[in-house]
Amino acid sequence: DMLGPQGMQSLMGDSRFCLIPRGRAAWSVRFFEALWAGCVPVLLSDHYEPPFDALFDITEFVIKWPVARIDHSLAEFLEGVPMDVIERYAAAARRVRCWYLYPPPEVSWLGNWEARHELEQVEEHVCPSLSSSRNAFQAVAEILGRRARRTRAAVGSFYIPDPGRGYAPTVTTADLTPV
Repeated sequence: DMLGPQGMQSLMGDSRFCLIPRGRAAWSVRFFEALWAGCVPVLLSDHYEPPFDALFDITEFVIKWPVARIDHSLAEFLEGVPMDVIERYAAAARRVRCWYLYPPPEVSWLGNWEARHELEQVEEHVCPSLSSSRNAFQAVAEILGRRARRTRAAVGSFYIPDPGRGYAPTVTTADLTPV
């Protein structure tokens, strides 16, 4: 049996790492779901670049693993990541996750007071600046304002917490050699 949305959210919320395989399109909704589930996103796509890398360092809360290395070495690597590193990555993801939400337009809530109340709760407790500054619309506007493609890691590079460097985020090649 396939998991429904509630079952998948529960499973992701109980996980330390959430694997994010390449989707049918150029992006995957699982990346955004992982940010909200509280697990560390593990991208399994060589050419996917998470949005907004120009605004903050994606390597501080995402592990990007080369597709050619999806074998026992991935599980062994993830099992070896210390809990304090997992917690650091998860905390960094919580700090930036509101940037991945768009504030809904006021007209979308007309007549649906229960839904509006839920949004107000999210804004008050989770994303207090959602309507004004820390949201996806503002992030896109900021990046477009810069008018230059700027990322910390080159396309085709990968990033992992490197055990040899105290689990500091490290950009690597596809064979996991530090750049």
